[in-house]
Amino acid sequence: MPPEFTKAHFLQSLDEWGAYPSNFKALSSDQQAEFLRDQGYDSLHDILAHVGVWWEEAEGIIRDTIDNRDRPARKYDFDEFNAASLARFKSTPEADLLTWYESQLKHMTALVSSLSDEQMKIRRVYGWLNGVILEHLKEHGFTAPRFLVLDTLQREWDGYVERFHALPEEKQKAFLEKQGFARFRDVAAHVIAWWEDGLETIHAISKDPVYQQPDKDTDAFNAQAVETFGKLEEAELRKKFESTRQSLIELVINLPEETFDHKDVQAWLRSDVIDHYFEHAV
Repeated sequence: MPPEFTKAHFLQSLDEWGAYPSNFKALSSDQQAEFLRDQGYDSLHDILAHVGVWWEEAEGIIRDTIDNRDRPARKYDFDEFNAASLARFKSTPEADLLTWYESQLKHMTALVSSLSDEQMKIRRVYGWLNGVILEHLKEHGFTAPRFLVLDTLQREWDGYVERFHALPEEKQKAFLEKQGFARFRDVAAHVIAWWEDGLETIHAISKDPVYQQPDKDTDAFNAQAVETFGKLEEAELRKKFESTRQSLIELVINLPEETFDHKDVQAWLRSDVIDHYFEHAV
């Protein structure tokens, strides 16, 4: 088991899931609508059903694994599984769905709390916990708790450039076509530029909490990023990517709570560290 997977790590994520419904309802109606549109869901009801059914599935698999019970391997059609999850609760009243969701949350919390260090090391156990608790929080979340930002920087973005170059040539080509970039170095340049922009913004907010970043033309910014960093030699580009990632990690670790919780800092960390990874994941 990778050292970053700890019981406390998953319990922190479950605490975030516990606050998820109330945090969502605290958003403005426009923010809720925008979030649901970006997520591809019609309602909070559907997201909670989706998440809760995956917890239900994972709990059965993990309990069978640690109790050494035979369980036939299942090949998932994710679209089919997700559609069935929503259909199952389509007619369930909101209050009943929330009660069921909270029950599944308690089950998962009890399960994680009960696992020994040795059980946490079982690949099938930590793999499912990572997928349905931590990765799902990154994918469907709208806040940026410190532990989640650090996990994304330290684990997801770590080795990003190397993972691309380890892909077969045909998969590299398919990735670039999907991303809309001619070269992978342009993807990396794009990421670096937004990270540097965020570092500058957060430092400015640290000095002046009312600082407002000037509006920018996103397309022009992205084009300039490719122009600026895309000219670097491969080794220089990798070094720049890694040094900027490390600078962000250090910043996130050391930011005072009042700065970290600033609404613009939170929005940037969510958008350009967590969401950006899913947008450009290899």
